[in-house]
Amino acid sequence: MPVNGRLRLLLPGLLLAALAAVAHPRAATALVNSAPDNPFAQTNGRVEAVAYLGNTIYVGGEFTAVGGQARNHLAAIRASDGALLAWNPNANGVVRALAVSPAGTRVYAGGDFSTVGGAARARVAALDPSTGHALSWSPYVNDSVKALATSASGAHVFVGGDFTSVQAAGRRHLASLAATSGAVSGVFKPTLSNGGNNFATVLAMAVAPDGDTLYVSGDFALANGHARRNAAAVSTGVATLRAWSPSGTADAVHGLALSPSGRTVFVGGRGAGGYAQAYGPTAGGTPLWNVHADGNVEAVAASSTTVYVGGHFTSIGGGARGHLAALHPTSGALYGWNPSANGVFGAFAARIRASHLAFGGEFTQVAGQAHQGIVQFSGTP
Repeated sequence: MPVNGRLRLLLPGLLLAALAAVAHPRAATALVNSAPDNPFAQTNGRVEAVAYLGNTIYVGGEFTAVGGQARNHLAAIRASDGALLAWNPNANGVVRALAVSPAGTRVYAGGDFSTVGGAARARVAALDPSTGHALSWSPYVNDSVKALATSASGAHVFVGGDFTSVQAAGRRHLASLAATSGAVSGVFKPTLSNGGNNFATVLAMAVAPDGDTLYVSGDFALANGHARRNAAAVSTGVATLRAWSPSGTADAVHGLALSPSGRTVFVGGRGAGGYAQAYGPTAGGTPLWNVHADGNVEAVAASSTTVYVGGHFTSIGGGARGHLAALHPTSGALYGWNPSANGVFGAFAARIRASHLAFGGEFTQVAGQAHQGIVQFSGTP
């Protein structure tokens, strides 16, 4: 059938519009609500770590009370209604990292504490998810633990932080521990440093979906003796350095998350203000996208449709955002989601589960409502 004159004139415009839609995708419909869940238990201090297990959200940080009840640095909140739970391990120091075992039988905590769950534990511990009691697992780490992850099988626990020794064995800021005995791996021996005796640390980590690669980020210049600018990847077995080497990271990289498919690595950090970036999973190299912020990006969490970021910023990607924002995973485009948290420092932690997104931080209000330390949004992340 011949194309009439009017349609012939419209075709070029329709083609250009289609190409533009591909280059600049519209905001995904699968975003959590901009209004936070109410009511929700509040902390009296900064939350630095968040983890989900079923209908429970575990939080760790600098706080000493939650929902008006004593909770030293660790607490559990029911995700469905925001109620504080009885779980109370009572750590005697700041908790900076949390991870849940794949089987859901342990909550791993890392930080600055020396006692937790009613037992002496040197900066890392395994806690019963129901009672909060410390399990027999008791490795010794000589300095602060700031990042935790488990292997895909749950047989190993990866710890990162300021430390230089684990179980009396030299380990520079990254180690692998047996989940059953707490023994430090004798073959997983990476070294991360800033050269000489300069300070270095690991601040975030994630295991690839295939279980073979551990991505780490923080403040370091060298990994296994090779140049790596605050982000690196090693094999989960013997810590062989991967080729992955992002070129655009600046200063410390505070947040790191993988897409559910493992095909994209998202990072956030500080630089000339701050930034969020996306990289391929193998070479790294030039970022797939690079979004500027006017303050540190501290927390990153990713679903298949959205990258949620939190930090000190009040603008990111060319738009005003109060410490919380949502970005398109393939383009970095800023979504309209804008709940806005108050305060100077904003968010420090983020975690996604099937129907919720949580941020922990130093804010006292979100979307104009009282939400101190922890906030949760419902919907499809």
